[in-house]
Amino acid sequence: MNSLLSQYHQDGFIHFKGFFCADEVEQVRKDAKQVFIKQMLHQSILSDASPEESQFEAAMTKYFRQDLPGFINCGKTCQHLISLHRMSLSEKLVQQLQALGVETPVICTRPVIYFNSRHLAQAEVYYRTPPHQDWRSMQGSLNSMVVWVPLVDVNEPLGALEIVPGSHVWGLLPSEQDEWYRKVSEGDHFNYQSVEVTAGDALFFSSFLLHRSGNNITDSIRWSCHFRYNDISEETFIARRYAHPYVYKAQQELITENFPTAEDLQRVFPARVQATAT
Repeated sequence: MNSLLSQYHQDGFIHFKGFFCADEVEQVRKDAKQVFIKQMLHQSILSDASPEESQFEAAMTKYFRQDLPGFINCGKTCQHLISLHRMSLSEKLVQQLQALGVETPVICTRPVIYFNSRHLAQAEVYYRTPPHQDWRSMQGSLNSMVVWVPLVDVNEPLGALEIVPGSHVWGLLPSEQDEWYRKVSEGDHFNYQSVEVTAGDALFFSSFLLHRSGNNITDSIRWSCHFRYNDISEETFIARRYAHPYVYKAQQELITENFPTAEDLQRVFPARVQATAT
């Protein structure tokens, strides 16, 4: 067993510095910001398509307070960015998963981009997650792994991730339902370690590792990505017939009534309309 794999088995995590290049990281954040900027321009919350960071963050707070449903829809749209999904599938990342023991990686659930701030949350659990183990929601292979990538430098004031090294071998800990999902009650033996990171770093950790968000006490947004992977070669996962707890389902009702009309579509495809007319 090589030293890196041995360290992972011992601690339950590996912190890779500078795992992704600056351009890759910035592209994801830039694309996510554009989703919000386009809506904020449409609603005249912003007047500049290229705002300074402080202007953007102030506008985000205003948008959150002014139009929560629209803000939430922007957040959902960000989860489908091509740059985000591309990062989660990078060959370098997949090879590192395999090097750490995930023999045949598959995506557990869709990649997630977070933009955490107390100014953009209705309750603390939405910007500061309580102690938990990701396997509780994944329920996949025993060697399933999570990759967390900061899109900005994250120090303790910005809410650096807090982990309990070695907790990945404690088993699935008792948890209780809360407003967020399920939390693990605090224990006297939980010695949390704050992991300060730089944009582009990557934290690979076992889905059983106990962790929580630090407290973002700044006015800045804590941008990060979260990827989850299972191993279809892991024997208990095979025996459990690839258990999968996630349910994706579209609502049947139209979100916007009486939309679209034929006229709406004809404006999108004018060449087709012109050809029909001639």
